[in-house]
Amino acid sequence: MSVPSYCQYAKSPKHIDRQGAALQTPLYNIKIVLLGLALLSGLSFSVQANNILVIHSYHNEHFWTGYLKQGLDNAFKDDADTRLFHEYMDAKRYPKSPFKLSFLDYLNTKYANTNLDVIVISDDPAFNLIREHREQFFNAVPIVYLGINRVSDEVINTPNMTGVFENRDIAGTIVSIKQQTGIDELILIVDQTSTGLANLAKAKMVIGQPEAPKKIHIIEELIEDNIPDTFSHFNSNIPVLLIGQLTSPRNNNALLSWNQGTEQLVTWTNNPVYTIAITTLEYGAVGADELDGRQHATRAAGLVKRILAGEALANIPPITTAKSQWIYNWEKLREHNYSLESLPSDARIINKEETFYEKYKLMVRIVASAFIASIFIIILLMEVIRRGSITRHLLAENESRYRDLAKAGANIFWETDPGQRFSYVSGDTQTLFGIPEQRLMGHTISELCRTNPNMNFPWLSYEKAIAYQQPLSNLVFKLKMPSKDIKIFLLNGKPIFDKNKTYLGYRGISKEITEEHLLTKKLAYQAAYDSLTGLINRSSFNEQLKSYVQQHQDPHLDAYLCFLDLDRFKLVNDTAGHLIGDAMLAEVATVISQCISKQDIIGRLGGDEFGLILVNKSLAEAQALCEDIIAQVKDYRFVWNQRMFNVGISIGMVPVTGSLNETELLSKADLSCYKAKEEGRGRVYIANLDNDDLFDEEQQMGYIANVAQAIEQQQFYLVKQVISSLDTGNNKQHYEILIRYRDDQGKTVPPSLFIPAAEKHSVITIIDQWVLETVFERYHQYFPDGDTVVSINLSGISLSNDEFVSSVINLVKNSSVNPKNICFEITETVAISQLSRALDFMREMKALGIKFALDDFGSGASSFTYLKSLPVDYLKIDGSLIVNIVSEPTDRAIVESINAIAHMMNMKTVAEFVENQAIQAVLEEIGVDYVQGYGIGKPKPCEPNL
Repeated sequence: MSVPSYCQYAKSPKHIDRQGAALQTPLYNIKIVLLGLALLSGLSFSVQANNILVIHSYHNEHFWTGYLKQGLDNAFKDDADTRLFHEYMDAKRYPKSPFKLSFLDYLNTKYANTNLDVIVISDDPAFNLIREHREQFFNAVPIVYLGINRVSDEVINTPNMTGVFENRDIAGTIVSIKQQTGIDELILIVDQTSTGLANLAKAKMVIGQPEAPKKIHIIEELIEDNIPDTFSHFNSNIPVLLIGQLTSPRNNNALLSWNQGTEQLVTWTNNPVYTIAITTLEYGAVGADELDGRQHATRAAGLVKRILAGEALANIPPITTAKSQWIYNWEKLREHNYSLESLPSDARIINKEETFYEKYKLMVRIVASAFIASIFIIILLMEVIRRGSITRHLLAENESRYRDLAKAGANIFWETDPGQRFSYVSGDTQTLFGIPEQRLMGHTISELCRTNPNMNFPWLSYEKAIAYQQPLSNLVFKLKMPSKDIKIFLLNGKPIFDKNKTYLGYRGISKEITEEHLLTKKLAYQAAYDSLTGLINRSSFNEQLKSYVQQHQDPHLDAYLCFLDLDRFKLVNDTAGHLIGDAMLAEVATVISQCISKQDIIGRLGGDEFGLILVNKSLAEAQALCEDIIAQVKDYRFVWNQRMFNVGISIGMVPVTGSLNETELLSKADLSCYKAKEEGRGRVYIANLDNDDLFDEEQQMGYIANVAQAIEQQQFYLVKQVISSLDTGNNKQHYEILIRYRDDQGKTVPPSLFIPAAEKHSVITIIDQWVLETVFERYHQYFPDGDTVVSINLSGISLSNDEFVSSVINLVKNSSVNPKNICFEITETVAISQLSRALDFMREMKALGIKFALDDFGSGASSFTYLKSLPVDYLKIDGSLIVNIVSEPTDRAIVESINAIAHMMNMKTVAEFVENQAIQAVLEEIGVDYVQGYGIGKPKPCEPNL
């Protein structure tokens, strides 16, 4: 459109001479042509510019993100017509953050007026977000993904997108570690991010394979503060593979970087650490099975260029394989005594000390070639080597000097002779000595500073080291300046000797460390105190408790440890946010602190939990103080934005005695606080250390602390108890499946010690899931006849879990076990308390052929009304009505009525706790269908070798 306007301008009337001819000067024509070309060039540039939006899942400081960005930028750096816009979602540090949709709105708004040619998405979080909202997010723009962990047909066949899968071979990494270390055991650390879960899924593929370690311990979501406790259960020679990131409780449980996580593991454990990130080698990792992010991004950039060149997206298939390379740290290999022969053939080693040949390879070749060519050249080379040796000796001497001196940026470098007189000084001597360096020569430091009243110097340590020719290590001294400011200095030095071991004097440095010294004090405070409340933190509180337990053994000086936990505090966080919750928590800490005396010790243990040591108080005084705290916290009100919040507090209290250490005391106090909450909250529970209930509670919690690990280590196993028919014509076998647990010492723990705790702490569903999967998987192994009825107990918590119910349905439908041989047992209490859910579940299962038994009928307030509405096949009469049936007519009458009503409802009856032949005889007279108990048959392992 612009070209005609220029033509019109050239022919306008004011540029026509009186004869009607246009001006034809050469200069004028050149200007017109250049202006037209410039505009056309600008139009061409704007038309041909390619805009690429790159959406990264993680923050811009993440090393993997940095490599991807570097690879993409390098791929297009020579293409002036292509622009890359990088955006960062930060899902690694905040994987559960709710801002994802806001981030999507931000992108839609920011790039609404930008003509995007391709969208590049790195890693799963951002990719899944864009796929989920594809219709609202530039749905016509082609997508190239990279860093995607799982290769799936769903992703590959998605229209209008292609890309490069990360597809790490984690299983191969695990096998390589076993081959290298020779250890048939591995500790695997993962996180709950999508990448972590994908890596875990790949790792599990190798479990049970002959080339893999026999034992693989999986640690999920490892908190940095828990490293020492977690690794105290493992030998220090077991290798660790880090395929996920650690979390930090001091940063809202955000993920630590790979480097920080590796550094924490190396600091607190002696185990060899392996990762999948090369940068961790500088932080103590032995090796890293690295997938080069730059190469990965370059492959993705190649797909983008094909799209920009006009190639049809359907003709550009994804790249589904990725190759990693092992990279090792030479120093760590030597530290753990690993041989190079055990490493993969294509492995690369960093920080390796070069041999003489490797260092002087070219020189050796030149010497060899020269020897063959001419003796004369050999002589010349020998002279070169001789002179080079002298030069290297001088360089080595200077290098030794400056390696000793140039540590941490010294203010002064110095050397002395054997009489401690300065023989060499360089640096800022005016501040320290008040005179230039030339005037220091020939004087000792004692002569210069001994009489200075403004200097506080550790002369005793200095003179002792000099007398025995020992290193001067970190001697700190202070100097008052004319301005009255105090400056702090550090002196370091080492004795020097010649090759004959003759003492030559000292060489060292002096530097000002005022800021570092003050910073150290500040860090020491931060390490000991909670930044939110100003109270001592958990670590300091534990140390003080430990010290108090060790030093206060006088039985006449009563002391009590209290564990305080706020009630309803989660409601404040959920409704007003964590910032308001933190402000309220700080004020509650002040309320509690005002209730105690100066000699008492209070600390914040974490979250809304506090610890309190009450010193020199009787039981009555300690109880009264705790009740005062409860009252003060209850009366406290926190006002924010015209809203008023209040919380309560529950306290568990235990006496401090010499019989328990600080860890055991804190555990007892924690359990006591839990008891206080169980009894209604807002109260103090005073524990008796001989209380068996408290001990049982602690023991039960120990059994179910890590159910997943117990399952993995095969501590759970199944037994079967026969259910015998009293009908001699019924030969079909019937068993009830029961679960048992072996503790760490191999001792069998009865279900009564761990099932109640598992139900209370909501992990019973994991156990139910394992039992079901194991029975269905090994049914034909346990019961070779293939036609045995097995009864399996299900808890009420599992029945209320929709995901569990769905998995049971899939398990039944996909199993080769005949559903008619499966009977689910649920208790009468569960069935009645969750009647609607129980009915729905039972109807769906019975449609598949599953049978049901109502367990423990008669143990509580039994209701025949509910029984009439439940579609059960078997009614199990509670053992409490059976054990005394021979001698108690009332029990017999009750059993007779239950049996009669059950038969009227077409139900079979099963009597539990049948301990002898006399009981069985009575049950036969009554007409009970089945009997079960030790008198019929004791439980025996499902697997013969157990």
